[in-house]
Amino acid sequence: MLSKKHSNQLRVTHDLNLEKETFLQRNQQSLAELLTFIDFADTQLTIGFVAVNFEQDRTTLIEILDNHPRCHDIQFEIFNFAAPNLRFLRDEIIHDLKEIHLEPDKKLVLIVIGLEKSIGLSGEYPPVLQDLNFVRDAFTNSVPHPILIFLPDHALTRLAKYAPDFWAWRKGVFYFQTVQSTQDLAIEKTIQSERILGSLDLPERQERIDLLERLLMEESTNVRTRINILKELGVAYRSIGEAEKAEDFLQKALKLTEEDENLAGIKGSVLHALAGIYANKGDMDEAIALCNQSLEITERIGNVQGQAATLHELGRIYANKGEVDEAIALYNQSLEITERIGDVQTKAATLHELGRIYANKGEVDEAIALYNQSLEITERIGDVQTKAATLHELGRIYANKGEVDEAIALYNQSLEITERIGDVQTKAMALWGLGHLAEKQGEYTKAISYLQPALEILQRLKSPDAESVSASLDRVIRNS
Repeated sequence: MLSKKHSNQLRVTHDLNLEKETFLQRNQQSLAELLTFIDFADTQLTIGFVAVNFEQDRTTLIEILDNHPRCHDIQFEIFNFAAPNLRFLRDEIIHDLKEIHLEPDKKLVLIVIGLEKSIGLSGEYPPVLQDLNFVRDAFTNSVPHPILIFLPDHALTRLAKYAPDFWAWRKGVFYFQTVQSTQDLAIEKTIQSERILGSLDLPERQERIDLLERLLMEESTNVRTRINILKELGVAYRSIGEAEKAEDFLQKALKLTEEDENLAGIKGSVLHALAGIYANKGDMDEAIALCNQSLEITERIGNVQGQAATLHELGRIYANKGEVDEAIALYNQSLEITERIGDVQTKAATLHELGRIYANKGEVDEAIALYNQSLEITERIGDVQTKAATLHELGRIYANKGEVDEAIALYNQSLEITERIGDVQTKAMALWGLGHLAEKQGEYTKAISYLQPALEILQRLKSPDAESVSASLDRVIRNS
C-alpha cells in the first residue's frame, strides 16, 4: 500500500536552523526560481521537476516552502509514492485527491515524492514511465492542479529518456545542490557505519545501496571517497546476489585506484572484493591472481586486517578447488592474525570455512565444534549473514548423519534469515538442501518446490553449482 504524508506532518517553526540556512545560502537562485514558478503556476495542470538527491535536503526544502511568506496562500499536499512496483501514477494521484480537504482561498499545489523507487536505477522502460508517456494527455482534465515532482538526478535523467512526451510538458526544472552536512551524514551511515553489512536486513541493505547511489551522483566527492562509494556499492550488491552490478562497480573503483600510488590501501580491498566475485563465478585462476595482488599490497603497506581477510578468501578459493591442505594452511594464517588483532568478524568466517573443510573430510565432530565456535561469535556480533551460512552447513552435516528432523530445522532457520536479509546465494543452498531431503523421503512435489527456485537463483548468479541442482531437479521430475 502506498504511504501518504500531508504537509502538516512537515511543519516546522520559522526559525531555520543552521542546516536550513546553509541550504538556503547554497541554493538561493534555485529557490527564487521555484517560488516564482509556484506563484505563477495556473490552477490547472502545470508540471515542474525539482532535482534533489537526498531525502534530508528534500525535507528541508519542503519545510522552507511550507513556511515561506510567498507561499502563505498555497496549500501544499504531499503524496509519497514510494512503492517500487508502482505503475499507474495518474490513477494513484486521482485516488488520493479525493481525500484532500481544500482550504478556502488557497491554491492547491501537489508535491510528489518517492517516484524514484519505481523508476529504478537500471534497466529499460520502467513500467511507471511507460504509462506516464502513454496517459500524458489524460492528466490535463483529471489532475487540474500544479504538480511538483521531486526526484534525484538519476531518476530525472531516466524520466526524460523513457517518458519523453511527459517530460516535454515540463514548465520548469529546478536543480538544488546538496549541502555538505547531508553528504557527511550519508557517508557516516554507509562508508563509516559501524554496523557490518552482514547484520543488516534486506530493507536496510537496500537503504544503504540507495544512499550510496545518491552519493555517487555528487560531483563534489573526492577521488578516495568516490572509490570507497563504488567499492561499498559492489560489496552491497554482491550481498543481495546482484553479481553483475557488483562487478561493474568494483571494476570502476579499481580503475580509479590506478591514478595514485597513495590509493594502494583501498586498491587492495577492491581487489579482494573482486576476487570474491570471480570465485563465485567459478573463475578460480582470476580470483587467485586478484587475491595475490591484494596480498602483495596489504603486506607492503602493513595492513594486517586486510591481509587476514585476503588469506581467508584465498583459503576459500583453494578449498573450492579441492586443494584442502593449502586451504587449511591459508585459513590458519588468517586465524592467527585475526586472533592477534581481535578481528572477530573475519575469525568467525574463517572458523566457518574450516568447519566446512573438516566436514568434507568426514571429521564431523571437529566440524561441528568449529561451526559452533563461529556461531557463538556471529550471534554475539549480530553477523546474521555468516550465521545463516553456518546454520546451513550444520544442516548439511546432520542430513549426512541421517538426523533428518534436525537437518530440516537448521535449513529452515538458515532460510528464514536469508529471506530476511536478501542473501540469495545462501538461500539457494538451503533450498537445495531441503530439496535433497524431500527427494530422499519420496516427497517429489515438495522437492521440486525447493529445487526449482534454487536453480533459478544459481543460474542468475552464474554459479557453477547450478549444474548440480539442475541434475537433481531433472532426476526428481523423472521420478515424480
